[in-house]
Amino acid sequence: MSRVAIVAGARTPFGKAGRAYKDVHPVDLLRTAFTATIKAAGISGEDIDRALVGCTHQMGDQTLNIGRNAWLAAGLTHTKSVLTLDAQCCSGQEVATLGAALIGSGQADLVMVGGVESLSRVASGSTFGDGIGNPYPPSLKSLWDMPHQGMSAERMARKYEITREAVDAYGAASHQRAAEAWKRGVMTDEIVLVNGPRGSLLEMDEGVRPGATVESAAALSPVFDPDGIVTAASSSQLSDGAAAVLLASEKACEKHGLDPIAWIAATASTGADPDIMMEGPIHATAEVLARAGIDIGAVDTFELHEAFAVPVLVWMDQMGVSHDVVNIHGGGIALGHPFAASGTRQLLHLAHHLRRGGGRRGLQAMCGGGGLGSATVLEVP
Repeated sequence: MSRVAIVAGARTPFGKAGRAYKDVHPVDLLRTAFTATIKAAGISGEDIDRALVGCTHQMGDQTLNIGRNAWLAAGLTHTKSVLTLDAQCCSGQEVATLGAALIGSGQADLVMVGGVESLSRVASGSTFGDGIGNPYPPSLKSLWDMPHQGMSAERMARKYEITREAVDAYGAASHQRAAEAWKRGVMTDEIVLVNGPRGSLLEMDEGVRPGATVESAAALSPVFDPDGIVTAASSSQLSDGAAAVLLASEKACEKHGLDPIAWIAATASTGADPDIMMEGPIHATAEVLARAGIDIGAVDTFELHEAFAVPVLVWMDQMGVSHDVVNIHGGGIALGHPFAASGTRQLLHLAHHLRRGGGRRGLQAMCGGGGLGSATVLEVP
């Protein structure tokens, strides 16, 4: 089995749905990330064996294999296979898991992976409904409730006794950490700007609120359940954006003179109760640690998907991990959550953080709609 390295990557700043990128086609968001990643690696698109892309809302602007369309729009060779996959919010991480498997099994040496979502152009929930169809037939609904993710977060909060005060504090911290990270230039080495008619459309993630406080969060009403605790301040932001990462075998690193940012030590994909769907990272973390042959104390830093504050708080409690080493530069609550792009963003950010001296090992874990969990352990020498 070949070791798998992350050798390059790029992401766009994330824009709030309906704002900066509302007139940008999602193909062009992903095209921008592809082009910047190839440039950073210093190779040709001809050298890449194939590409795998995540996209959850495959409709309209994002249908007919958006990954392939972005590849072609970037002017890259038409002879390469590009597939678009949907694993809900885990999509951007799952394509990296699959890409690593292709390299590890000797079927490829260079694989581009990425994710894209434009919730401005294909709104959340628009892929099913009246006149379109419903993904949950009676045969499924007779077994599972399949609630909205927000209601699932409320169920999870009740099950694990998470308080309103805790989620408000977590949400405010996400914004404060993200604002400080941008101020210190932490994100710079992973960003590629998207240009419009008058220059760059965004210089940083649009949703970050430096002035977010526990007090401002406490003033908001619950979004999903009037008696619940989840508000806009403790929920991820609907966003537009794209991210890409180039994976390489040891042979490819030697052949092309590529400098690994980090190595993939282990991956895991699991399922969870779809009615409390955000327990997935708990199961995936346990599995990926077993595959890596380490315990959680051997991990220095963590990137957890902030679909909501609730699942991160539950994960930290169940794993016995302090917030001091989790999402230290903020997460989806502040940076934004363009569904399928988030997993790739987190993977790229974790790799750069480790290379900058953030520790020897990092762990990324995500939850996904329908009850999915995805986890990856990265290492640096």
